[in-house]
Amino acid sequence: MPEPLIRRILAFVEFADRVEPDMFYAIRMAEQLDAELILFGVIDTPAMVSMIGKHKTGGQAGPTLTDTLVEEAKRVLQQLVDTAAERGVRARGHATVSEEVPELILREAMVQQVDLIILRSHARSGVLRALLGSTVEEILKAAPCPVLVAKA
Repeated sequence: MPEPLIRRILAFVEFADRVEPDMFYAIRMAEQLDAELILFGVIDTPAMVSMIGKHKTGGQAGPTLTDTLVEEAKRVLQQLVDTAAERGVRARGHATVSEEVPELILREAMVQQVDLIILRSHARSGVLRALLGSTVEEILKAAPCPVLVAKA
C-alpha cells in the first residue's frame, strides 16, 4: 500500500480572530486524511506587548501581559487539541511570541517536515496590504510544501 501523500499538516492559528471555523476545517481535513495536525500560533508585536506588560497593576507583582497572552494561547491551543482528539485526530499545538510571522511559519513547516500548510487570507488590498504586508504571499513564495489558503 502506498504511503499517504499528506501525513502531517501545519495549521496556522491566528489568535486575534475567532479560531473555531478555520481550525475545525483543519481538524476535519486531518481526520479524513488520517494525518497528524500541528497547530501553530505566533503572538506578534512583542515589543508593544513587552512595554505594556511592564506596567503592573496595583503595585503588586503579577504576570506580565506577555505571560498572560502566552497562557491564553496555550489554553486555546489545548482546546483545539482536545477537539481534535475527540475526532480521533493526533494533534499538538504550540505558540511563540515574535514579529517574524511568515519566517516562523516557514521554519516550523520545515522543522516539522509537514506535507501541507493551512492558512487564512484576509484578502487585504491597497494601503492595508502595503502597510501590513501579506503573510500568505510570503509563505506561498517560499513554502517547502503545498499551501491551502482559506478566505477569512
